[in-house]
Formats: sequence, structure tokens, C-alpha cells
Amino acid sequence: GSTGAGMAFCTLAGVHCAAMLVGSWFFKLPRDGWAPKGWTPPPQPAGSVVASGSMGHQQAMKTPQFYLMWTLICGNSVSGLVLISSAKTIMTDVFAGALPLVVTGAFATGYVSAISAANAGGRLGWALLSDWAGRRNLFFVFGLGAPLAAAVPYITQWATTSGSALPLYAFYSSTLLMISFYGGLASLMPAYISDLFGLRHVGAIHGRLMTAWSAAAIIGPNLLSYLRRDSYDRACATLAAKLSPEEFQGAFGAPVERLQELVDANTVTIARLMEVVPPGTMDPSPLLYDSTLYACSAMLGVAFLANWAMSPVEKRHFEEDAKREKEAMAAARRGMEG
Repeated sequence: GSTGAGMAFCTLAGVHCAAMLVGSWFFKLPRDGWAPKGWTPPPQPAGSVVASGSMGHQQAMKTPQFYLMWTLICGNSVSGLVLISSAKTIMTDVFAGALPLVVTGAFATGYVSAISAANAGGRLGWALLSDWAGRRNLFFVFGLGAPLAAAVPYITQWATTSGSALPLYAFYSSTLLMISFYGGLASLMPAYISDLFGLRHVGAIHGRLMTAWSAAAIIGPNLLSYLRRDSYDRACATLAAKLSPEEFQGAFGAPVERLQELVDANTVTIARLMEVVPPGTMDPSPLLYDSTLYACSAMLGVAFLANWAMSPVEKRHFEEDAKREKEAMAAARRGMEG
């Protein structure tokens, strides 16, 4: 019988199409040179990267700022995607075991909803704040994600040893803050592009910079999968080393030399190894995402450095683009006259 999935997707497609069509009807392009009555451009603070002109995508791709922006977007996106993918699993694997009376199924479901709210709230809240603080300055704030991501492994270790709810609160608040940074990235990117390259060709430049998001969508899940698998294999090897060859053979019916094969087949798991290792052996499950989070921290650090290296686009790039545009218009007129 029908699962209802097809009808659900058709409904979503219809609602999305209707929303896009209605929204497009309200778009109006202002005439050249239009500005609100009485408005004057605000003075730019020292260190501002706001451009005084506009350039096309071809000229923008000849500037170092384009590639710094690409790096900035990719680094933040990889970390955001990995965190969204792993945060609930860390919550259930680590905190559900450490605080079973608090981290219930309902609590974990509420945490997933909070992740979605933080993503959406970041898109609105950081965008509103950027008009006052400036886009570049807020990307420096997003750089706080690097130490926060590096701190999560220590928070999970704290949770497994303390029995206190404080690590849970620290994990909950820090991960939601980092996910709000990821949401803010999506909303600030077009405005940051206009600051650097001008308003006229934001769409074309934005489209080319979206390749950074595409790269992040490939890198992020693969990075998460590889690093977690590597940590899992090493954890199994560490636990297996605590057993004698005879004990391992008796527990799993195969020699320890076949450990990797048995792990790949899910015959040997951390849970099963914990049943047979000596009492008092530490469960490595809370540590499985440590390398992933350190990698996220490094990616956010690279993004922070890319933003730090950002400077105003040199005037010659705007002049070259204006010259190319005049030549193109002149060629078009000659073609029409011919």
C-alpha cells in the first residue's frame, strides 16, 4: 500500500511553488540611483570592507577576496553540517547514559527541535544584528565556534565522570550557539558579498560562491563518517587488547587477528567488548566524536583566518570591470548599427 510519502512530497512541492510565485510578484526593481528620501550613506568605520562601486562575477573571481570568501563559507558550512548531523547522537550516546533520568527520549526530541530553532533563529537574529555591527565583525564572532567545538570533547568526558547536570547545560547551550552561527552564515553571505563587490551583481557572485556550500555538503558527511569509523575501530582495538587471545576466542568464536573483519561485520562491537573486558574499564563511546569535533574546530579556525585576511577590494578591479562593461556596450551598439 501507499506510505503517503509521495503525496507528502507533492504537497510540499505545491506549497513551495505557490510561495515562490507569490513572493516573486512582490519584487520590484528600483530605478537607477533611487534612495529613500533624506537618506545619506552612513560613514564607514575604520577597517570596513564595504565597496563604493560594483563589479561583475568575472572580475570578482580575479580577486583574492573571492577565494577568501569561498574558504570562509566552506569552513563554516562543513562545521555546521557535521555538528547538526552528530549533535543528537552525542546527546543520546553520552548524556543519556550519564543522566538517564534527565535525557529521556522526549528530551532528545526536544533537543532536535531546539537545533532547528537555533538554525532558524540564527538566520534572523544575526542578520538583524549585522546591520548594526557589520558583517565582517559578526564573522569574527562566528569564530568563537572554534574553541567551543574543541571544548565539547572535554564536556563529554566531564559528563561521564561527574554525574552533574552542568556538562549537559554546557553542551546544550554551546551546540545551539554554534548552530545559530551556521544559520547566520546563510543570511549574512549575500550582504557580505555586496559589501565586498557591490550590489549590482550579487546574485551572480553568490551563485559561484555557493560551490563552497556544495563542497561542504560533500566534505562534511564524509569527514564525519571517516573520523567516527576510525575512532570506533581504534576503540575496539584498545578494548580487545585488554583480553587474552583465549578470552577473545571464547567470547567471539574467532581469533583476535580477525578483529577488523569482525568489527566490519558488527560481530564485535564496543557494547559486546564492554561485557567481557575487565571490570572498571572505561567505555570509549563518549570519545568517538572527539576527532570529528577537533576537525570542526580546525575548519572554523581556517574560516576565522580567512575573514581576518579580508580587506577592501582594490579600486583597479572596479575600474577594469567598468572598462570591460563600456567596451561590451560599445560593441553591442556597433552590432545593432551594422
